[in-house]
Amino acid sequence: MKKPENYQYYTIWSGSLNLGDTPGVFNDSSFVGLMIQMPINITYIPENQLYIEIMLVTNDVEIFNNNFHSCYFDWEAGSSLPSPIGKIDDQQIIPDRPEYHLLKIPIENLSVGNHSITILVNSNTPMGLRDDFVLARIDVDNNSGMKIGNS
Repeated sequence: MKKPENYQYYTIWSGSLNLGDTPGVFNDSSFVGLMIQMPINITYIPENQLYIEIMLVTNDVEIFNNNFHSCYFDWEAGSSLPSPIGKIDDQQIIPDRPEYHLLKIPIENLSVGNHSITILVNSNTPMGLRDDFVLARIDVDNNSGMKIGNS
């Protein structure tokens, strides 16, 4: 998928991961289920920004009754969910590009080092409906430093 013009993000991961409750919907994707937690390493935090921006690029997102999929930063299993840093929905933040979803990580208390991004498939959509989608790419804004994995 060609990036939009004047796109201020660089790619840190690309692939094909099927999130949802129906294995095999996307034969060219690895099925990961209702949640994925991606380890990230922040190597540089910009000084004159309020957020580090992450752009998730997906395929085949369908939202029913405003039941979007929430995204979290540094959530640990067993703890309550924090405020989301963004969502995967059917809004078009880039004209004619409905599969781009913006996450914003506040930098006020952010540290260089290992962190994670968690995507949680909305459980309010009944099982078996077309809530499955593909995570195809993760991009981060050009002013910050980030990579997939832990250092």
